[in-house]
Amino acid sequence: MVARTVTQYARAGVAGLHIEDQVQTKRCGHLMGKQVVSREEFLTRIRAAVIARDSIPGGSDFVIIGRTDSAQVLGMEEAVTRLKLAADAGADVCFIEGVKTADLLKDTVAALAPKPVLVNVISGGLTPSFTCKEAEEMGAKIIIFSLVSCVAAVHGIRAAMRSLKKTGTDFSSAQGMDPKAFFEVMGLHDVIELDARAGGKAFEVV
Repeated sequence: MVARTVTQYARAGVAGLHIEDQVQTKRCGHLMGKQVVSREEFLTRIRAAVIARDSIPGGSDFVIIGRTDSAQVLGMEEAVTRLKLAADAGADVCFIEGVKTADLLKDTVAALAPKPVLVNVISGGLTPSFTCKEAEEMGAKIIIFSLVSCVAAVHGIRAAMRSLKKTGTDFSSAQGMDPKAFFEVMGLHDVIELDARAGGKAFEVV
């Protein structure tokens, strides 16, 4: 499964992915009650990903991020050990999910050097709300805000539904975006251009 996923992602133009050590029925890394697989199973996943990436004809710069969720289950020492082994197995980037303090992040960066370290920030999650600058100053090379668009969408949809219920219309929540403008965000212009280049006439009038 890991090898097939890496191959298909790389073919699709994806830049990289996380390979983690949670059990198959996983949960968000910022929830409690996580379960992780053994070190050896985790490393088997990493090795499978590396083999698949390195077997891509012509070579590939696909990035394999070794991720462990073991810090909350087995402790930081075990988490760092797992990522050191993952790096030795070929992971390009190291990621301990749920680093709870700035000092722990600094210690993680130092322990895993020279491998780049990724930190995941979710507002209200296990990791403090580091800014990009703060994470960089602590030595992290990558910072992700993995729920920023999802949470914004929830707030936006709730606000739109409240407005609709109150006013009986979607005029204010639409903020002037008509159907054509909406579909242009979704890629309408590219579809029209492709259709025209192919000799089609489906979008002569839009």
